[in-house]
Amino acid sequence: MRSSLLSGETLTECFLHHTQASPNAAAVFPGSEERVTATELAEESLRCALGLMEHGVGPGSIVGLLVPTDARFLSLFLGVQRSGAACSVLPLPAGFGDEQGTARRLARILRVGGIRHVVLGDSFKNLGALLVEQVPGLVLIDPRVAATGSARLLPGVDPQALSVVQFTSGSTSAPKGVQLTQSAMAAGLLACVVSGKFSPDDVFMQWVPTFHDMGLVGLFSHLLNGADVHVFTPTAFLRRPAQLLKYFAEHHGTVMTGPDFSYAQIIEATPPELVEQLDLSAWRLAFNGAEPVSAATAERFTAHLAPAGLRDTVMYPVYGMAEATLGITFPEPGSPVRVLSVDRAELAATGRAKPVARDARGAKDVVALGSPVHGIGMRLMTQEGRECAPGELGEVQITGAPVTSGYYNNPEATAAAFDGRWFRTGDVGFQHEGDLFVTGRTKEMVIVRGQNFFPDDIEAIAREAPGVYRKRCVAFSDVEESGAEVVRVVVEADPRKAGANLASEIAAGVVREMDFSDVRVHLVKPRWITRTTSGKWQRSLTRRRLAEVNAEAVTAGQTNAD
Repeated sequence: MRSSLLSGETLTECFLHHTQASPNAAAVFPGSEERVTATELAEESLRCALGLMEHGVGPGSIVGLLVPTDARFLSLFLGVQRSGAACSVLPLPAGFGDEQGTARRLARILRVGGIRHVVLGDSFKNLGALLVEQVPGLVLIDPRVAATGSARLLPGVDPQALSVVQFTSGSTSAPKGVQLTQSAMAAGLLACVVSGKFSPDDVFMQWVPTFHDMGLVGLFSHLLNGADVHVFTPTAFLRRPAQLLKYFAEHHGTVMTGPDFSYAQIIEATPPELVEQLDLSAWRLAFNGAEPVSAATAERFTAHLAPAGLRDTVMYPVYGMAEATLGITFPEPGSPVRVLSVDRAELAATGRAKPVARDARGAKDVVALGSPVHGIGMRLMTQEGRECAPGELGEVQITGAPVTSGYYNNPEATAAAFDGRWFRTGDVGFQHEGDLFVTGRTKEMVIVRGQNFFPDDIEAIAREAPGVYRKRCVAFSDVEESGAEVVRVVVEADPRKAGANLASEIAAGVVREMDFSDVRVHLVKPRWITRTTSGKWQRSLTRRRLAEVNAEAVTAGQTNAD
């Protein structure tokens, strides 16, 4: 495969170099049957930039994009960059059942970001009207915006100018805008290209939404490196994962991205007789990130698709976040997944990873996420402010050119996020033989009677009970009215499979495996538990919703949330 072609000190320079180095490289959108080459994208993005400038967009502006991910999305995103403005890709509504609620959430983002221009897709006109009511002075721009003129009319590119403001998807606080400069975006793209050994000969397929960092940076790290990219909507994958896998095989795809649950869905959607008809021998990397990587998923995926020619080096567990542009640690491409078994109780109680046999009682399987990507420095720190020794649990902190300078218009959050030049990720993990293993979030540890537990350990036990809908459950610590500390496990029950004793069976399993008895299991209907847009379980929101529902249920004489 050819070596990488990505070059430039800014995102805009990377794009302009791409149009010269790979003029025929194409972005394909199967859902709309669109195809656009780098040469066409150069022309369209110029017209778009000039049109945006006529609406008052320019250096210092932030433009919100609320449009489907299609060929026009690329022209708009790159047009914003070429106009000297920054872009914020807004989360598309999943449906239109609650336009008022969607408008309120988006309006919060617009106000926090001081966003005065929104490019609005044709199918969101009603939503746009609601946004104008809630954000006075908001200018809505037609996605076909264009004007004619020379590239000499465009402003110069300042490496320190904002390029992207990526709003966090959490639900427990006001939205925070991760600010990334032109130079940080270029460095983040380069980090992925170098550490993932991307090639212009790669064939990249994506369905992850572009308002998520994995979707946005994953797409442009391949597109601007000269590779052909094939872009589907999230809905296309979620409804027909087997069809997308067939497409990927037919086009000899080499790279795909997605969170852990998406690979579990591929397994469930592809029966053995279909797998035998596929040729996946070209597949090189299956990026698995954005949520905890399950050793079981990685191993099942590899075994399930092996008859299609999938190699045992394809599954690629990675660690990253929007605040690093994207990548923080990658494994060496071409290496099998590394799973380490450690003593669960020892890790939670003492913060030290003690390797044990995989079948040992209390063993916790953790997946290696590799070493820091190109341009990223990383350290792990104890709560006392000491750098961790190998195998010692601590907070992951990062520094480097791809790392954000802070949160837009939020000096308090920015100050809290940094320890000098080091950004505090809020993630907890340890290093072993050069690899990073992430075990959870600092704010999500389950603490009962002074003992620490990882919520995913409790959830792993609960989801194995027959009758749990698609293994969906979350765990968190809580305090009852009596003052007793308890662990609550919220479980989606499958009405077709759940038995009458599902709650008691789960509670018994957790008590047996975790050696504590203060467990409360709450059964809810399928799809009741929510995720962030990046696929992470919203444990804090689940705690709040459960408290609200149970308060109402006391009056009605009920015991479960429904």
